Amino acid sequence: MRPTLLFAVAALCAAGPALAAGPNDQASKRWKQADACIADANKQVPDHNEAALKKRDQLTNDCMAAHKLPPLTNAAPAEATPPTTPPKSN
Repeated sequence: MRPTLLFAVAALCAAGPALAAGPNDQASKRWKQADACIADANKQVPDHNEAALKKRDQLTNDCMAAHKLPPLTNAAPAEATPPTTPPKSN
């Protein structure tokens, strides 16, 4: 009886990590895919000017949409705004 009990305990210990990886595995796959989309866009458009940032944002969001992931926050500025000057103090 002892070898059977020992085998049952060993089997439960081996199955424990596989059962615990369920929900986290899906989230991990989504994060890895998002990272791959960002890396691919960075390889395609390596420049850091405003036009390149907009193009990179578009490529990233297209890839994210193709993999049914939510779009990321854009890195490019929304629009060019002139700098504001602080009010003069007397």
